[in-house]
Amino acid sequence: MVFPLRMLPWRKHSFDMVTLNDIQSARGRIHPYIEETPVVTIGDEVFLKLENRQPIVHGFKIRGAANAMIRLRASSVMTSALGTHGFAVGYVGKQLGIHTICMMIKNPPKIAEEKMKQLVDEVLYGTDEFASTEQMALAYAREHGIPFVHPYNNLDVIAGQGTIGLEILEQVPEIKTVYVPIGGGGLISGMAVALKTLRPDLRVVGVQPAVMHAMATSVEKGCVTKVPQAVSQAEKLAVNLNPETMTFDLVCRLVDEFLTPNEVQIRDAMQYIYERTGEVVEGAGAISYAAACLDAKRQGRLLCVVSGGNISKEDFQQATGIKVA
Repeated sequence: MVFPLRMLPWRKHSFDMVTLNDIQSARGRIHPYIEETPVVTIGDEVFLKLENRQPIVHGFKIRGAANAMIRLRASSVMTSALGTHGFAVGYVGKQLGIHTICMMIKNPPKIAEEKMKQLVDEVLYGTDEFASTEQMALAYAREHGIPFVHPYNNLDVIAGQGTIGLEILEQVPEIKTVYVPIGGGGLISGMAVALKTLRPDLRVVGVQPAVMHAMATSVEKGCVTKVPQAVSQAEKLAVNLNPETMTFDLVCRLVDEFLTPNEVQIRDAMQYIYERTGEVVEGAGAISYAAACLDAKRQGRLLCVVSGGNISKEDFQQATGIKVA
């Protein structure tokens, strides 16, 4: 399914407050804590940006977490996360000597819970649904006077994620289209600021699962809209938005359209990426390649952001039928 984006009146503050200069500054700031991840080819004129190669965290969220936490200079921070953002906050906290707290949903996936407990100093639990868990975490942080590092509704987090856009333009300068997974929109917001400032002609496509696409629905309706919860192989993208999120404005202004692969297409992309590259990636990471495959407008050099690789061997086998050694 394709969602052409409506041009909405955009609240000037969010776009003006995340600039190319912010992203360039973030790049220098976070350099000691991240990897400049490689780009590999997976077909004729098709490239993958392997953010699953980030150390320990195995996902792009280390960039935004590092930028925000370095800028905060706090003794402790709190967040709420399904997985990778919490891992990132915990890992960066250990590097910077910052006490970290993460609130997860009740009964989270076992592999995510175990890794969270290894990296984060304190793990708390909210409800069965992420949006309400996030609200509980925000209330806890306010009550205890702890800075909250939001997974996407944070200008420094958005600027950190935008550093991927700078790397892409250096690694594949003649790129025509970039496909970016969207959950809350922090990744695509930061990347789009960098990409569209430096290359206004470049096409930026947001990607969400067909079963649940809150951002695409919100943009179509012209306001942040809650959609029914659904289960997806790209589970980290199947989330509702914070009603006050600044990413909505940035997406409306800078993203060209949405594509929404179905579950079979997501699993097929996971399988194909492994067969061609040997990379074990989660559904939320493979969905960008699934989108490229179904894009009727594709032409020229294409780049798919593989946002993460946090998936157990058992879950990968269940999704793809491939047993990983």
